[in-house]
Amino acid sequence: MRAFGVVVASVLLACVGCKSRNTTPTGPGPIVDLDTRVTGLSGLTRDGKGMLWAAGEHADAVLRMRADGTGIEEYEVVGAPPGADLEALAWLEGNRFLLGTETQEAGRANDVLLEGVAADGRFVVRPRARLAYAAWGLSAPKNRGIEGLCHVEGSLVLATELVDEQEGRRWAPVAMLDLADNTWSTYWVALTSKTGKLAGLGCRKIEGEVVALAVERHFGVSRLLRFSLRKSEAGKRIEPEVAADLAKVMQPIPNFEGVVWDDDGSVILLTDNHYRGRAPDPSRLYFVPASVLK
Repeated sequence: MRAFGVVVASVLLACVGCKSRNTTPTGPGPIVDLDTRVTGLSGLTRDGKGMLWAAGEHADAVLRMRADGTGIEEYEVVGAPPGADLEALAWLEGNRFLLGTETQEAGRANDVLLEGVAADGRFVVRPRARLAYAAWGLSAPKNRGIEGLCHVEGSLVLATELVDEQEGRRWAPVAMLDLADNTWSTYWVALTSKTGKLAGLGCRKIEGEVVALAVERHFGVSRLLRFSLRKSEAGKRIEPEVAADLAKVMQPIPNFEGVVWDDDGSVILLTDNHYRGRAPDPSRLYFVPASVLK
């Protein structure tokens, strides 16, 4: 018995600092580590040439890369408002983009939507509009704001990380901006878990309707929600479909904050690797085949 105890003690000592689970990422498709010094990527979009772009949430850089995540180029962000984090990114046309922001100020009435132009290694931004949370009777807590953006045929969809509890259910404010006439439509989208909030956002035009694909995520929660937005239904509550429960097909559960939803139904997801001042893992792209979505 004594010899056995010595062996057990040795094993325990050898495993001090060991993680209790296998941290090698797994999923239903390819996973690519991004070779970049920029941490805290939040927001993913694809331009007209098929290149992917990702925003660094610390407003230091925006990345451009090939569709497979290689060939990364860094664009220095110029003109970001003091204290603003870049949390979402959508391609408009040519070298023009829109970015969603948040700050650490609690009780904010609105968050700024930035327009960005990429040229000569710089990503120059300026204010384009503001998303007013009063449209939902809310104000923004610190570190929660415009968390998802996508653009399709002149319609810009914005997902916020805010949550409101109504009649025993949790709802997320979502907005659509018509870029032609600068008019807003607002909605409530039901959340499907007890703790999740909306993060990255992709969208497509399907049979004439704007259809969004959003990440709902928190610790232990990672789902793709699909829902349609119609201007005629502004102000209404929307019940989304759970298109995929990613926590069941990926380990460990990643912190997704960027989505590209391709016309063939496949999805590219971007991880945010920055948490509480640390970035222990590389930022990654997860390539999810269309067959995973319901």
